[in-house]
Amino acid sequence: MAQLIQMRQRIKAIETIKKVTHAMRLISMSLHSRLRVKTPLLKNYNVEISNIFQKLRSVAPEWKSPITHPQAPEESNPLFILVGSQKGLCGTFNTALTREFENIMPAQELKKTNFISVGKKAVDYLAKQKVKSTVKEFSEITARNFTTVSNEVVDIIVNAEKPYSSVKILSNELKTFFLQKPRLFQLIPISDNAQKDENQDFKSEYIWYQEAHDLLDKIAPQYIASNINAILLESILAEQASRFISMDTATRNAKNLLEETTLQYNKLRQAKITKELTELATNF
Repeated sequence: MAQLIQMRQRIKAIETIKKVTHAMRLISMSLHSRLRVKTPLLKNYNVEISNIFQKLRSVAPEWKSPITHPQAPEESNPLFILVGSQKGLCGTFNTALTREFENIMPAQELKKTNFISVGKKAVDYLAKQKVKSTVKEFSEITARNFTTVSNEVVDIIVNAEKPYSSVKILSNELKTFFLQKPRLFQLIPISDNAQKDENQDFKSEYIWYQEAHDLLDKIAPQYIASNINAILLESILAEQASRFISMDTATRNAKNLLEETTLQYNKLRQAKITKELTELATNF
């Protein structure tokens, strides 16, 4: 009898877990679907800003900014931005990210590098690594505040007392809905290998009321912000996709386990009933 009670409690626990994982699966898919609507708009904006920025640079190739083209050696004052997830239960999302971080960031480089952590899991990870040179921590990163976080990061980069010699961002990239991989993106210094358009007659496309240098000084922060916005949004999308896959697998496993446990419970219950009936029959 005690074994039946124990199995009944186990069945109830599995049913509760299955309901929770199923609910989280639905929430993740809903959030992912809503975020997908914003993705094309942000990508179009990012493409347009990048095109204008590259065209202006081709008009003024001698333009150099201390922010986007630091003169100091890359290892003198680097900034590293680690973008993790806001919550757990998303499979190998954070594990793969931290593994990649350890591969590209040797222990001796931790003390020489400035860090910005985005997402609670990234904040907790850098805290465990005992990183002391943390410029800023963003424990909350959601679809509602990622633009605010991006603006604050841009403000830190642009208004730094000493310009950062390099800025790199490590985040998860959404290859497909079922595949997310860590990606290292170098934000600063900006690559000078951008190809010009075939037309190359950029001056005829715009009426220049200001010098290209002045425009580049104003557009450069927007170019940086658009890249950070795109990276943060893609990381949130990858997080929701990874959580959906993880919760979908957990729901399926709970369903299979529930079926097996219920079958065992019924067999044991039937055996108990048969035994009691046999004992009653032998007494008469």
